[in-house]
Amino acid sequence: MVVEAQNPSAETVSRLGRVKENKYQLLYFHIHGVVTGLRAMFAMSDADYTFTHPVDWKAEKPNTPLGAMPVLYETVPATGETVELAELSVIEFYIGSKYGWTGDNVWENNLIRMYHSSTQSMFDKLVTTVVRAPKENYDQMMEIWAGSILPEWVEYHERALKKNGSNGHYVGNKLTLADIKTATCIDNIITLTGDRHISREKTPAIMAVYDHLESLPKYAEWKASEQWKTYAENNKQYCNF
Repeated sequence: MVVEAQNPSAETVSRLGRVKENKYQLLYFHIHGVVTGLRAMFAMSDADYTFTHPVDWKAEKPNTPLGAMPVLYETVPATGETVELAELSVIEFYIGSKYGWTGDNVWENNLIRMYHSSTQSMFDKLVTTVVRAPKENYDQMMEIWAGSILPEWVEYHERALKKNGSNGHYVGNKLTLADIKTATCIDNIITLTGDRHISREKTPAIMAVYDHLESLPKYAEWKASEQWKTYAENNKQYCNF
């Protein structure tokens, strides 16, 4: 549910970087939706976090920063103050910067932003073109996304990953937010399109990104959890994937 936030004091702002002592609440629907990667980031971190859900979204919506979810609430125990942050990509880079997933310098940071933005755009088009389509137009909209939008994304990302050595990463040889964003989209893509565009034979570099994330113990533990499975079942009901 929505949490009451305050304009932070100078002391609270100075403590926002101290991740181990702060507490986080991520507000979003009881599905994976668009926050699969963001929830995975929390699950792989050592943060003190809770995933919460709106009780009555219509009533709660006006009390969020921009009338949309996800919303991140961060509480600083030393001051008792809670701050709020909205917009998916903003929250992802905020948390990613705290855990070293946004690059070691400004160039790496912007490369990560470039690949992340491209993948987010591809996924957003799935939501706007297919998930929200009227039932009578679903098949037509799916073919537009799967026949045009998705293959272009696959082509350019497979090329970029091969250029970086097909090592399971977009930038250097380390896990970044670009990797997390792509890897957490793959299950949805394969559920919707099978091996039409993505497979170990057709896109080995993209699948190397997926395999690396899947190999991480904390991520594997999260995907095996009952909470993850509940989100997945709800996602099938509301989003068809």
